[in-house]
Amino acid sequence: MKKTIFYTGALLGVIFLVTSCNKAGSFLDQTATETLTQQKVFSDSTNTMNFLNDIYKYLGQDIIPARQSYINSTQPGSNDQSCLEELTTQSVSFYSAPQAAWITGTSTSANDPFGNYYGRYYTEIRACNMYMQNVKNAPLSAAIIKRTTAEARFLRAWYYAEMIRIYGGVMLVGDNPLPPDYSGDYKRNTYKECIDYIAGQCDTAAMSLPSASTQSTSDYGRITSGACLALKARMLLTAASPLFNGSPITTDAQLEPLVSYSQAYDATLWQKAAEAFRALMNLNQYSLYVDNSIPGNGFRQLFLMRTNTEYILPYMAAPGQSGTNDLENFRFPISRSSNGGSSTPSQNLVDQFGMNNGLPITDPNSGYDSTHPYLNRDPRFYHTIIYNGASVYSSSTQKMDIVNIYDTQSSNGQLTPTTDGVQSYHTKTGYYCRKMADDSVSTSTGHDRVLPLIRYAEILLGYAEATNEYQGPTADVYNAVEQIRMRAGIAPGSANDYGLAPGMTKDQMRAVIQNEYRVEFAYEGHWFYDCRRWKIAATEEAKPIQGLRAIIQSNGSFVYTRFTVLNSVFVNPEMYFLPIPANEVFKSNDMLQNPGW
Repeated sequence: MKKTIFYTGALLGVIFLVTSCNKAGSFLDQTATETLTQQKVFSDSTNTMNFLNDIYKYLGQDIIPARQSYINSTQPGSNDQSCLEELTTQSVSFYSAPQAAWITGTSTSANDPFGNYYGRYYTEIRACNMYMQNVKNAPLSAAIIKRTTAEARFLRAWYYAEMIRIYGGVMLVGDNPLPPDYSGDYKRNTYKECIDYIAGQCDTAAMSLPSASTQSTSDYGRITSGACLALKARMLLTAASPLFNGSPITTDAQLEPLVSYSQAYDATLWQKAAEAFRALMNLNQYSLYVDNSIPGNGFRQLFLMRTNTEYILPYMAAPGQSGTNDLENFRFPISRSSNGGSSTPSQNLVDQFGMNNGLPITDPNSGYDSTHPYLNRDPRFYHTIIYNGASVYSSSTQKMDIVNIYDTQSSNGQLTPTTDGVQSYHTKTGYYCRKMADDSVSTSTGHDRVLPLIRYAEILLGYAEATNEYQGPTADVYNAVEQIRMRAGIAPGSANDYGLAPGMTKDQMRAVIQNEYRVEFAYEGHWFYDCRRWKIAATEEAKPIQGLRAIIQSNGSFVYTRFTVLNSVFVNPEMYFLPIPANEVFKSNDMLQNPGW
């Protein structure tokens, strides 16, 4: 069937261009919209570069707050403070409508919890094609044309990667910017074709891009060869994972190639992923940011730095997006004059943080005490979660203040929450999120924020995971995980093993690595994808979302009581992938919907 393709609002004839105004060295810090014709864009060097800069704008959808309203407009709306974590059991917000529908299994192909990602990403892919086709005629030097063409090639691969992570195989449109009135064959490519295409595009782009060590300071945030290698490694690891390698979620002969890389298990896919990660590690251009002057201080400070040795692909946030004070205003306790209650961590997530000796709280030797649940935890816990009794710097008092997230109980059993306690429009779980936020930022001031899209910790854990699956828990695997735990501030122990048991099996090491992913990358947009590619979502994401209520006693101590915030449902196999938007499926008989939808 012929159809009109999906580029609604795509850039043709009249181009909506976001123009850069340099601020603190970032090429994307501030934007102002102009309307320019295609000829005016590519006949002027500044306009040409601004056109490319505009394509960078949507890179951060997995990590920014207000992601739905931003993907649907040029600025986020005040009524959407949701992040990707809220589509999992790890976080809850009082802005609960998108989450509740997805988490309870009531979303439909006409009610996409990701908003307009499908249309937006194809619009950006088309813009990449337009740039690569037209920049050769722009008044730029040959060196800049070569470099920026490679940037656009990577950006196109990135947006494809984002789509296939949530939809499976999608249509690869080639190099030509198809017009909005295009009428032709419309059919999804296989998942394998998409992965192989992305890997090849990353290899090609890398050859024409500077490395992190040769990139100029003013270009920080632009694509490097390292970013290309990192995206390639991420996607090869994904393809090697259980969801895509040997255990397809459907036996339908038409649908299986769209959601699976290999129907039969192929161990060499892990080897290819490990080699891709090792190639990046061997560059010796990236390292973990380590500062254990206070346990785990490097983990905290990393996210507050403008530049660092760990960010391979940074997201240069713009004011009104994730810059200024969005994280603090959305996530800090209400007593900090914030909105409070957006993306409040669940007890499900809190339980994943082990102890400072590296042992999980379920280990009888860990020292965990359920009556004092916040003592001696993994230092990353204190830099991720605001809990009852936590200290948060107050810009008004210029000191660390204790956050009271507890209830008082009357003689008749009635519970009355404190200002920051469990309430509909504050925290629903008994926690607030601290990850990546800056205590010193008030809700009326700002932070020159840069967020991580890919950082070196992911490379180490990806290498450890792939190597463990292919060869078992070798010394290299132990070393990679120990580096992550050392930077986290976990005590080395007498054997300098950071709580890792000697002689673990592949299965035991796999469990450790998966837990490291979960606590290291909380609120960075990883868990939604990781629990699916590991094919554990049907178990983990079907658990009730829990909170922990603190009730103060007459002697000032607390009794902690778990409670269910939301009963989560995971519908198998539907919820392993999002549905292709219904209006797109209806346009062609060749367009196949994902399994279960």
